[in-house]
Amino acid sequence: MMPRYVRVLSFVLVVTALFSAGLAEAAQSATTQPASTPPAFGVQFHATWADYTDAERAALLDKLQAAGVQWVRIDLGWASLQEQGSASYSQWYVDLADRAVDQARARGLKVLATLWATPSWANGGGATNVPPQNVADYSRVATWAGAHFRGRINAWEVWNEPNLNDFFAGSAAEYTELLRAGYAGLKAGDPNALVVLGGPSTNDTAWLKSVYDAGAKGAFDVMATHPYMGMADAPPETPDDGTKYTLAHVAAVYELMKANGDGSKPIWFTEFGWSSHANWSDVENWNRGVTAEQQADYLVRAIEYVNANFPYVTNMFWYNERNLASGNAQLDNYGLLNRDLSPKPAYTALHAYLSSAPAPAPAPSTTSPSAPAPTAPAPPTTTAPPTTTTTAPPPTTAPAQVPPKGRSKPQRREAAQSARWPRPTYRLLRAE
Repeated sequence: MMPRYVRVLSFVLVVTALFSAGLAEAAQSATTQPASTPPAFGVQFHATWADYTDAERAALLDKLQAAGVQWVRIDLGWASLQEQGSASYSQWYVDLADRAVDQARARGLKVLATLWATPSWANGGGATNVPPQNVADYSRVATWAGAHFRGRINAWEVWNEPNLNDFFAGSAAEYTELLRAGYAGLKAGDPNALVVLGGPSTNDTAWLKSVYDAGAKGAFDVMATHPYMGMADAPPETPDDGTKYTLAHVAAVYELMKANGDGSKPIWFTEFGWSSHANWSDVENWNRGVTAEQQADYLVRAIEYVNANFPYVTNMFWYNERNLASGNAQLDNYGLLNRDLSPKPAYTALHAYLSSAPAPAPAPSTTSPSAPAPTAPAPPTTTAPPTTTTTAPPPTTAPAQVPPKGRSKPQRREAAQSARWPRPTYRLLRAE
């Protein structure tokens, strides 16, 4: 019989061998498991603003392509597109939008377009933030836009930050009526394009609930928010404190969607970001800046935080592409690039991160959801109206710039919402 100590030693050797084999197998499995796929990354591109030349647009898009960016968000102003009335389209602006979209697509970039800003003829002479008197006018231009850009624009966002009076001087119910009209029009023009609910400033669940209560279900394919931090220099992982002023509060947005039967729909951050600038004495919470290095760090950390915790957020759009020149320190310094298109640390960090990240998952189907399309005041026909254009020569001098987005940064607590930094009003971009 084998001595007892030999039997014990043999048992120990066998167990050790099996344990080592298990560790090796686990290690091999870990190295062969596919890495988690981060959200598709996009950047706000103010391509239709007058402070760009075609050469600058091309150079900017080259840099975004080189960094691995997959989407651009381009704002299209209804007030510029239809300056004279519902039957005509400003050819100079159509040409500008065509060039911007085609330049992006030539570099393999997908396009999200924001269709917003009411022309004065549609709202009784009001400002561009005043809703149209008849949402059928918006449905009509949406049908035209969907058909004109069919196959070129992948997704349409119905307005911008409609929870803020500066962008939409109407109620949640009025916005919902506009959303339903826009959805019907865009799907008539391009059934395969995604329709994105206009992203509210912050993760504003109270406003989104009002939109759902007014009948928004079935009128969008993608939910959107702009999860800016109420304390504007707070890191992306700041825990949800129950208010709308953290990125993490997107979880409450998703719970609201599930409660309304939309749990299978994705959420896009159609704007997010931090502004890189020095802080001054007694700087307000919403005006707080970060260093250029912190901006770069927060950008990458935000992508990783969302990827690890909020799998229903499938697209993230950084605001914005380059620094502005309005004279407002907070507003001017969100850019990935400096004003002269030289890279900031944020661009360099994004380039490095996207170069090492797994390829993005295929875009969701652009087929309309199973829910019936909302009933909306329909345009005169279900196809796009003829492109009757107001002929205007390209401006020999730069047209008035669509102003930078003077994004309101309310205080982190509801009690201080009235404290906002000045916002420029929209100035019509027009041919001169």
